[in-house]
Amino acid sequence: MSNLFTELKRRNVFRVTVAYVIVGWLLAQVADLALENFSAPEWVMKSILLVLAIGLPVAIIFAWAFEMTPEGIQLEKNIDRESSVTSSTGRKLDYFIIALLAVALVYFVYESRFTEEAAIDAQMVDTDVDEAVAPGSAPAKSIAVIPFATFGGNESDGYLSDGLAETLLHLLAQIDELQVAARTSAFKFKGLNEDVRIIGEQLGVATVLEGSVQRSGNRIRITAQLINVENGFHMFSKTFDREIDDIFAVQDEIAAAVVEALEVTLLGSAPVGRHDVEAYDELMRIRSNLHAKSGDEMLAVIESLESLIRDHPNYAEAYATLSEAHRIHGDAAGLIPEEGYANATDAARAAVKLAPDLAMAHIALGRALSVSGDVVEAASVVRRALELEPGNADVLVMQGDMLAAEGRVSEAVALMEQALLRDPLNGNTRVQLATRYQDAGRTADAIATLQLGIDLDPDDAALWWPYANVHYVAGRLDLARASFDRLIESEPRHISAIEWQVYISVDAGDLDSALKYLERGEALSQIRLADERALYCYVTGDTKCWHAATARMLATRKAFFVQAWQARMLSESGLIDAAIEVLLPLVDEFDQTNKRVGNHDTRTSLAALYHRNGALELRDRALGPVINFSQVSLAHGYDGWGAYYDLASAAAARDDADEALRYLEEAYARGYRQLTNFHFGLAFDSLRDNPKFQAFVERIQSENAKQMKSLPEAQ
Repeated sequence: MSNLFTELKRRNVFRVTVAYVIVGWLLAQVADLALENFSAPEWVMKSILLVLAIGLPVAIIFAWAFEMTPEGIQLEKNIDRESSVTSSTGRKLDYFIIALLAVALVYFVYESRFTEEAAIDAQMVDTDVDEAVAPGSAPAKSIAVIPFATFGGNESDGYLSDGLAETLLHLLAQIDELQVAARTSAFKFKGLNEDVRIIGEQLGVATVLEGSVQRSGNRIRITAQLINVENGFHMFSKTFDREIDDIFAVQDEIAAAVVEALEVTLLGSAPVGRHDVEAYDELMRIRSNLHAKSGDEMLAVIESLESLIRDHPNYAEAYATLSEAHRIHGDAAGLIPEEGYANATDAARAAVKLAPDLAMAHIALGRALSVSGDVVEAASVVRRALELEPGNADVLVMQGDMLAAEGRVSEAVALMEQALLRDPLNGNTRVQLATRYQDAGRTADAIATLQLGIDLDPDDAALWWPYANVHYVAGRLDLARASFDRLIESEPRHISAIEWQVYISVDAGDLDSALKYLERGEALSQIRLADERALYCYVTGDTKCWHAATARMLATRKAFFVQAWQARMLSESGLIDAAIEVLLPLVDEFDQTNKRVGNHDTRTSLAALYHRNGALELRDRALGPVINFSQVSLAHGYDGWGAYYDLASAAAARDDADEALRYLEEAYARGYRQLTNFHFGLAFDSLRDNPKFQAFVERIQSENAKQMKSLPEAQ
């Protein structure tokens, strides 16, 4: 054995093995970094590691059987021992190994030091969620109501089980002392038969209410169990054998049993929107399809709800559900969003009129008003919803939106974080929190929040759009393009994603890609893509085309950008007074509703027109709300580029080039790379011939184009 060891040492087998391991490790690190940047499939890295592993015994055999000589590589057995140069080769290998170790040490120090901060950023949201759902941290008076199981062989009755759980959830959410996990998160466990301790851990609750429903003709058996998450013991278990007509009474009895077990106080009475059992049964069946993905499926839901309302015209819950359906359907390919949102608002108002104390109705109205941009009325509706269901996480989300609309970003972030604790598996809550994080300049937290949601459910398309948008707002057009393409691949008719691909292409100066995405979107709806067609024609200098697109918008759309393009058309024709008259009604609407989308762009465009007319007092009056809101936002936690861009627009409208460029640089430092804004509004027209402004635009366009080079061509 000692002779073998001596021979291995003499032939430098040990030195070759050490050198191979170090070189292999370094190659693996470099390959891992390179493949990650190229988004290579996982099998590529595994193949490299396999080849390196196979190479080790080959290297050992080679070192044993061959020797490096001045005449080249020769078989060791053919070399005379006295003329062997293995000792000289060994010393060279020693130097080589020392050099490799130095390189490995430098790499290790670099990796440890410079990736620590990124790792901490990426884990921040994970840590928050882990702390929120740790069993020991769950409030004693907290509960999740998961969908009841359906027994009896008739799975078509599953809607009844879901409806029972949803109604109980709303009943319990009225209790101010009780923290109730939101529906979206709780219903993630439908049909999974998961251990209640795992459910409690993931939802951050101390108790879980579960059960089963078995129906036979007009008879129904409902079993309900309240389980302590910490020890898995039942706090109560009850079985109800009743006629189907008694289902409302059973719901009340279960809620009362929960209240008694948790020692809390039930506020008010049963939901005031209740109707007869037949209508309730039909509504629960329809609601089970409320989150259908395709536009045609959602249209069928809307038609079913309208039929139900014709038969039961005083059913408030049916109107509230119809409002939700119109709101969800509003952004389907080929539809006009503002029409869907208006229908949603009308249906929700009908629900509130029929049942002023029905929380579900106020929540539906608040959502409809929010997506329509009517912040003023939405704020009062949200306050009422919060009074009726203080434990509803969706209401907290809407309240956070209202705070953000007032520029109170820090408060909005805190409220959204609280909502996510109550509803950790709700994609919409996660999206809203990510948006508020980005408002606060916490882009890493925004990305991590969305990434965690995608990791939990990679097929949740609702997360990919905001994930792409976060990158877009952060100035990473390449990552935004890739994420939008990922979404379009899974949902080819996702017209909003296609619209944004047009903007990204124009920002990067890639007009060929812009045209490809534009034509793809127009194949779904020319009306929806009229705004993007006007933009494309404008930047390509096709005046006749963008005038035609603007005329098409005027005939079919009711949105601020329609008047924005009309005002530009009139302004460039020298009709300044006419352009002002076009924008004034929009400003009046913004004053009444506090609608955020388009508000500041419209005001700064109007101010620029007043400046050209010499009406300086009217100009400053138009700019007042823009400047005030931006300053309030910056004083209350906002640190995105939007406020600085608005201040730059206000300065440009006054023809103050130096101040405008100073604020633009502040916006640039926070990720501003969106050049389409300069084509859209009128405020920056006064700077178009300014060499410094031109250099600023060229710098951004060059950076954007460089980002996009590594991406495949638009399809």
